[in-house]
Parts: sequence; structure tokens; C-alpha cells
Amino acid sequence: MASFDIVLRTQGSLHPDGEPTNFISEIRGVITCRNDETGAVTSVGKVAALRVHAALAHNVGASLFDACDAHSGELHYLHALLYEPDAYHFRDGLMARFDAAEPDLLVLDYVVLSPKWRKLKLGLLAVRRVVDLAGGGCGLAVGLVAPLRRDAAKLLAVPKGWIPRHGTKAERRAGAVRLREYYRRMGFTRLGRTPYYALSTSQLVPTAAELLNPDAS
Repeated sequence: MASFDIVLRTQGSLHPDGEPTNFISEIRGVITCRNDETGAVTSVGKVAALRVHAALAHNVGASLFDACDAHSGELHYLHALLYEPDAYHFRDGLMARFDAAEPDLLVLDYVVLSPKWRKLKLGLLAVRRVVDLAGGGCGLAVGLVAPLRRDAAKLLAVPKGWIPRHGTKAERRAGAVRLREYYRRMGFTRLGRTPYYALSTSQLVPTAAELLNPDAS
């Protein structure tokens, strides 16, 4: 028998005056497996996410656009997609659709697992736990739901065998469809015609037991 845990880590500057990116927190996590007989603990996966601190930026009058733009092209894109221009809240249509009154944003970057532990919904449980632990005060959690690229192993510092292989475009497309089905089960819905999916943190989401139940709708 085995038990699984997730350990999250983040950091922030203590300097009162800093870079715009200080309003973006990077969250890194390790998924561990404990052998219940021997007590041995091994790392079996990694997760990563970002948190956009829109409320903090608003409190000090910092530009939320500048913070997102200075961080990365992805956050530049997500700011334009999700937030009202020159404001600190989500677009009115998104606020109504997702009941997203809180202004902060949780961006799910990736989940990667050792092949031994795939097909157990462990990745989906990890995503749910990240939302639970890091999404408090966030109106939305969003993620680009797609298979990792083949060259991601070096960037993520994991063995090459941890990256699922898709030999053809059709196989990669099928992998993306499977991932999206998993995320929809948790409550994620697609944002228009973009590749991003969003989850309202103010609404009830399936419990871990419900996610593991193959008969759940």
C-alpha cells in the first residue's frame, strides 16, 4: 500500500519597493509517495502554478498589466483575455458566468507524473489540491489543458520517461481530449475558442472521493 502527499513551495520579496513581477507568485510542488510498509518516501511527480495578486496590486496602485506583461507572454495574454482594461477585476461577462468576485487569479502551469503512477487520477487529485491550498481568494483558476511537449523533460528537470510520448498529431490530439475530459470532470470549462479552461473557486467542486469514483457523472 502507498500514501500520496503534495508539498507546495512559494516565495516573495520583503522589499517595499520592487519589480512589477512581485505581484506574481510562483508556486512549485512535489508529489510524494510513502510506502506504508517501509516508510520510504519517493518523489513521483511535480506541479507548478502562478498566482496573480490583483488585490495587492490594487491596494498599492500598481499596474496589473505591467505585472503580467513583465512576467511572461502567457500572463500578458491571460490579462488581456480575463481582466477589464486598466482595472483589477475580471471582465464583467466572466464575473457573471463564474461568479468570480475575487480578483486574484490562479494559473495552473503543469502536472507531470512518473509513468508508474499514471491512470490513477493522481494528477487530477493534485490539481484539485493545488486549487484548495493556493486558490483561496482567487476568483478563477485557469490552465492550458494540453499534453506537455516532448522537450519538456529538461525544462522541468524530470526524467524523459515522465513525459508522455505522442508520435503523431492524431495521438497528441487524442491525449489532449483525454486531459480535457479529466478537467471537465472537476468542473473546468473552456474559455471561448481559446485553449484555456477555467474553474470558479467560489463553486463546489467534486471531492477527491467523487473524482476517484468511475461511476460519478
